Amino acid sequence: MALLSPEAFDNNICNATIYGLGLELARELLLRDFYVVACRKNPEETQVEEMMALFPDHMAILPLDIGDDKSVAALENQVVALVPHLDLLVNNAGILGDMQKILGDDLDYTEMLQVLNVNAVGTLRVTNALCGLVMKSTLKMIVNISSEAGSVQDCFRQEWFGYCMSKSANNMQSALVHNNIKKDGGRVVVIHPGHVATYMRGHLDTTARITATESAKSILKVVLDKPLPVEERPLYLDYRGVRLPW
Repeated sequence: MALLSPEAFDNNICNATIYGLGLELARELLLRDFYVVACRKNPEETQVEEMMALFPDHMAILPLDIGDDKSVAALENQVVALVPHLDLLVNNAGILGDMQKILGDDLDYTEMLQVLNVNAVGTLRVTNALCGLVMKSTLKMIVNISSEAGSVQDCFRQEWFGYCMSKSANNMQSALVHNNIKKDGGRVVVIHPGHVATYMRGHLDTTARITATESAKSILKVVLDKPLPVEERPLYLDYRGVRLPW
């Protein structure tokens, strides 16, 4: 069983032929014969339902807003009723926030808090709710979709305050979770998916280097097909398996 959480599909409604990373990860896991529990915030997103129609006995769709405590608590009860364990928990939520303002501009701190709430605290909410099911599995793996933008050592930007800070915070919570579960054979893998062509910015990012399909296939090859070690620190990798600096 695998669970993809959430807001993974919100950006797919603009074009029926361009899918987001969450949807492509779900597709690739289904093709690998996983039972997938897919979560979405936007009930008007229908592509995931079209996918479930192709895999009717291998997929469930649950509502989820990871920015809301009550929504995550409800998810926990629903997932427990569906599956006995989770081999793979993929936290794919992410919002960008303002990408233009630099120091000295009129920075929107309320928006930054929203980005942090979704990208970092939201991931922890879901992991905390479902880690018991993860640890009942054989694989015992949590995959957090982060970004190279979370690297302090490699920081080169002057903007993207909310997003970069949230991804650094996501990396830190990943390390804390890893410290909790590694003694029992669990692991957290932090993945930068690459510059992916999606509608995350509200329009198709034509500057992106790879498609969501390419990214999803590569990520699953890294986390499922290679013998990844359980180390003292969580692995921080890009979609090709190359280590990134913290």
